[in-house]
Amino acid sequence: MNRQLAPLHPLASRLSATRATAGLDRIVINSIWNTNWTPLDYRSWQKNYSAYFDNIYTELCTAACSGEERVPSYTHEQLLKIINVLKDEDKTKDEIVLLLPTISGFDPLHHERVLNLAAGLLVPLNFRGVGGARRGKLAVWRPDETLKQLVAAEVQLWTGSNSLTATNTPCSTCISSTSFPRRFSAWHLRFLAGFNIIWTNNLSDHLQILVDEVDTSVYIFHQVKILELHQNIASAIIPPDVITETFATLALLFPVANPKSRKWYRNLQETYHLDPGTFNQPYLRQEDYNIQLFKHWGPRLSKIKRAFDDHEPNGPIQWWRDDRRPVQWWTFWTAVLVLILTVTFGLIQSVASILQVLKA
Repeated sequence: MNRQLAPLHPLASRLSATRATAGLDRIVINSIWNTNWTPLDYRSWQKNYSAYFDNIYTELCTAACSGEERVPSYTHEQLLKIINVLKDEDKTKDEIVLLLPTISGFDPLHHERVLNLAAGLLVPLNFRGVGGARRGKLAVWRPDETLKQLVAAEVQLWTGSNSLTATNTPCSTCISSTSFPRRFSAWHLRFLAGFNIIWTNNLSDHLQILVDEVDTSVYIFHQVKILELHQNIASAIIPPDVITETFATLALLFPVANPKSRKWYRNLQETYHLDPGTFNQPYLRQEDYNIQLFKHWGPRLSKIKRAFDDHEPNGPIQWWRDDRRPVQWWTFWTAVLVLILTVTFGLIQSVASILQVLKA
């Protein structure tokens, strides 16, 4: 008689089985967020965490199980313990390595990779050494550096750079005098200027603008839930003002008051499996539209606005939607209307003349 083996607890499953482990997402979320969701309750809240679990946790665990120094033998329980150590202890990378569990056959390179993996699951940056083909800037965590120190250094780079091409940096007077109009949103960037919106899980790439000969693309970070987690981490790995300001940029780009935009946002969320918190930030007051309030993201926002202001409509659809310059808009469409009426009346007169000739 064959005896069925009892199924492993999801935490005991290996990283290589991440996609196939049923119920793993709820247990991972409970561990990282310190929640106590029951299976029944989690169903109502799953959509708030699924963008993180699918786009960050699952993708990075899968990447860490490929290539050289792969770490498929690690279990989710071991990995989550490391993540919680990173949350609770402000230690250097070398100090954290000493706390890693001993696994037969693992050498220092394996430990390096699993530690970079744990860091990437906690802090939304692209850590070098995790694996996988991830676009965007890579963060290098030095052995003598804490995660908090690494993030502080990254933030310093964001404040001083605003383009993937590192060109055309904005002048100080441009930044200090810029106030955003109500027509400056992701919807307007997409449908008035034709900019591509590229969704990223890497906070370092947020609001980067890439201009080439064909297209203009803007990167937008959407993993709101992981930033909300960091608001409750005592060690403040990500500075609180960076988190608050990031949420303000999302409120700027995705205003909740516009019904047309909200419909577009809902479609985006379903298509790209985005964090719903991206589209549910508090409404900004008029005085909050001043770029001087964006200490960290101001340079990048400034470049996006200048590219948006410099864009000329391309094609009738963009001309119709682009009412940023009312006088120019009315002049253009009045001229179009006059042209249409002139052609129409000319055709009517021509047809009438032909009919008169035929009757004669």
